Amino acid sequence: MSTSDLLGSGPAPIEQRIDPAKRLYRIAGLGGLGAALAWVGQPILVMLLAASNAAENPAWVDVEASKWNGAVEVAIFSGIGTGALFFVLATWRLIRLKGGEPSVAQQVGLAGGVTGALAWFLVAAESLRLYTSIGAGLPDITDDPELQRLAIEGTFLDVTGALVLFAIGFTLWTVLLATAARTSGVIGLPLAAVAGLTLLAPAAGLATPFGAPWWLIAYVLGLLVFGLAFLVKARKA
Repeated sequence: MSTSDLLGSGPAPIEQRIDPAKRLYRIAGLGGLGAALAWVGQPILVMLLAASNAAENPAWVDVEASKWNGAVEVAIFSGIGTGALFFVLATWRLIRLKGGEPSVAQQVGLAGGVTGALAWFLVAAESLRLYTSIGAGLPDITDDPELQRLAIEGTFLDVTGALVLFAIGFTLWTVLLATAARTSGVIGLPLAAVAGLTLLAPAAGLATPFGAPWWLIAYVLGLLVFGLAFLVKARKA
């Protein structure tokens, strides 16, 4: 008789006692919900700046007057990126758990999701660069407010480019959700329909050149819906 027969093998490690699918649904759900909640901070910040009569096209004196704006935006955008990464990677693990070996097309969808999530860190970096010692050197280069506005507008263009990168990446990821996640049983038909509706967002953006990129909100709402749905699934799994 072995020692394990006499003493028993002891309780299994906690990670073995928790159903892997349930754990992954919870992680993905918290990631999606966290990303959506972090995004809510951005319109609140915009409203606060508008209430303080902040300039729509700022020169350096306007940037200097809102010195904490950069740190707040870094926290907001990094929060969105972190939540989106948890959502993408945990959902991918779920698809693999239920769907077996990935196809090349599925791996492209994963790459799009990761790229889209990382794009938010690029948004955070671009938002902070004006509030560094390098950014503070702008008035040393020129004291012309119009030239300063031109340079600062370049930052806003870079931020918008990073947001478009997020949209492109998450379009590929959303296709994966609507197809592979549905066929593997990770999501049901209602969530697949939500993913399909979300794909209308980039079409709207392409159809309205020079318009404000409000259609990006569709992806954030998608993260909210999927996050809540996955948390419910985690409780039922």
